[in-house]
Amino acid sequence: MKIKFLGGAEEVGRLAIKMEEKNTKVMVDYGVIPEKPPLYPMPPEPVDGLFLTHSHLDHAGSLPIYYHSKQARFYATTMTANSIRPLLQDSLKIAALEGYPEVFNGTDVDQLYESLVPVNYGESFEEGVFTVVPHSAGHIPGSTMFQFNNSRSTLVTGDLFTDRTNLLEGAVPVKSDILIVESTYAGKNHEDRGEVIKRLRRRVKEVVDNGGKVIFPTFAVGRTQELAMILADMDVNIAIDGMGNGITDIYMHTPGYLRSYKDFRAAIHRTHRVKGRRMREHAIENDVIITTSGMMDGGPVLGYVDKLKEDDKSAIFLTGYQVEQTNGRSLMENGTLKIAGNMVRPKMQREFFDLSAHAGHDKLVKFIKGVDPETVILCHGEQRENLLSDLSEYEVILPMNGEEFEVG
Repeated sequence: MKIKFLGGAEEVGRLAIKMEEKNTKVMVDYGVIPEKPPLYPMPPEPVDGLFLTHSHLDHAGSLPIYYHSKQARFYATTMTANSIRPLLQDSLKIAALEGYPEVFNGTDVDQLYESLVPVNYGESFEEGVFTVVPHSAGHIPGSTMFQFNNSRSTLVTGDLFTDRTNLLEGAVPVKSDILIVESTYAGKNHEDRGEVIKRLRRRVKEVVDNGGKVIFPTFAVGRTQELAMILADMDVNIAIDGMGNGITDIYMHTPGYLRSYKDFRAAIHRTHRVKGRRMREHAIENDVIITTSGMMDGGPVLGYVDKLKEDDKSAIFLTGYQVEQTNGRSLMENGTLKIAGNMVRPKMQREFFDLSAHAGHDKLVKFIKGVDPETVILCHGEQRENLLSDLSEYEVILPMNGEEFEVG
């Protein structure tokens, strides 16, 4: 098998993995790095099938570029396919507002969906010489590991999480000969998730009891919904604003992917879902506001922070990774962020709670050993070499973008 990374080999984001065996060529993911402007993978190369592991833009944000000049069958779970459409449409809107070069258009998005072949966990299908089996990756609802079987088996994880969360069961290792696995948190373990949630809930109560309000800048896909479930049984009023509401509707109407649809629906029904400017004006009356964007570079979150920026009783609680050059990173490192072009220093309390949906170092090692491959290919990480000492029994490959190599 020949493998070539068009992006995402030695970096986090813009993952694009081309695999070729005999006369069959496939691509797994085709994403962006959400910088200003976004960074895209190398130009698309002809393939028979495009496989999307999940709907986050660092894996999916470049997919329509492919359909600007080429065609391929597009494989994804129904949840992933449903979730990515509003994100792609929002990317078009942001590119127009910011004056970025147009790399794809609405017609390309339509062509992507016209090529869609929905897949289900555990149900195999054929793509050329491969028999492909999708498995849950435990990362966000609909996230998928794809196993490509021919004379040998190759498992591509996409983003991976092995612990149980409010939304999902964790990913389970699948025996394979070759493993292509993310390494975002190589060399770093996460704080115990249960302890993080206890601390988060305690701090929310402290802030609200003291007369303040809590703003959660959140990613629309996955994090908004999990936070709603984490806080559902607390005696606080919760508002949800931004694109997360649209994704929540998709979760509500795409059955079969959540650990407990009943618990999810109950949690969402306890919240006030903000839709429209009029509701937004009153949403600040709630104790907790969960709103996009997760990195604070746009969306309703900046309006809420602007209203509360002089209130030292209120707080901004971040729960996700903040890319360099984003407002969220600036807030974490310098205590400042831009609102309407002006640099401000909110007096609000600020705190980070690690609710990452990526496996930490030790969980990655445990998963890899559970798969027990002959060859491990580490990608989607900037510190991949930190895993080498724990994987000495395997052949380990650290690919680079643009480098074609053979395995098997």
